[in-house]
Amino acid sequence: MSLYERTISFVLNYIEEKKLEEGAKLPTEPELVAMAGVSMVTVRRALAELAAQGVIRREQGRGTFLNRSRVSAETTRLGGLRNGLGLDSSSSLETRLLGLERRDASAEESSRLAIAKAASVWEISRLRLLNGRPMIHEVSVIPMILAPDLGAHLESDPQRSLYATLDAVYGLREIREEQSLVCRRANRLDKKLLGLPKGDWVVQISGISFSARHLPIDSFRIVFDAKGFAFRLSTAPASAMAAVELADS
Repeated sequence: MSLYERTISFVLNYIEEKKLEEGAKLPTEPELVAMAGVSMVTVRRALAELAAQGVIRREQGRGTFLNRSRVSAETTRLGGLRNGLGLDSSSSLETRLLGLERRDASAEESSRLAIAKAASVWEISRLRLLNGRPMIHEVSVIPMILAPDLGAHLESDPQRSLYATLDAVYGLREIREEQSLVCRRANRLDKKLLGLPKGDWVVQISGISFSARHLPIDSFRIVFDAKGFAFRLSTAPASAMAAVELADS
């Protein structure tokens, strides 16, 4: 292990041993040089790497501070957002229903959802709060013909899982998704909803959910505060997916 890697481990062990919480100030660079027994160049390189990973943040003239821990997010896990988040028993996930609109589908949505041009859809906008902090903005567009009274179900219980409702009430069980993932600068809406400073990054996942009969049921867009998550991807062989589809058909 190189000096640079050992210094990163030293800082991480220090954070764990001292049980530092979010916002705690770390020792200064000269203090870390003395504590770790390495050069200033090595300390600065280690801190730069930890800052790039989102573990710490460095504020000019103020020092180095501990960021919140990243939440593990498996984007390819089906069955709703909660299923894909690595939350422990002490973590809370709250949903705020920002908007529930009945409108005509755009030309792009009609194509993606395989519905008639300008067919009626539900647009559902939700803000997800992890331990009270706004971290995720999710927008779903669902054909009204598939779930005609979906709005009433969600308004009566905003915390209710959208995908659990589609499955239990309408028999629309999601078994496959097609996704695209991009990392981009936060726009004005992201900054407002997620409380992000200017210049911060978000991860946006867009895609389509499909039922067991290959029916498109949801066109979605999910925006994550990039510094708050560590993303994991998993895949399955085509033969395994075929077996799942046969079992659910």
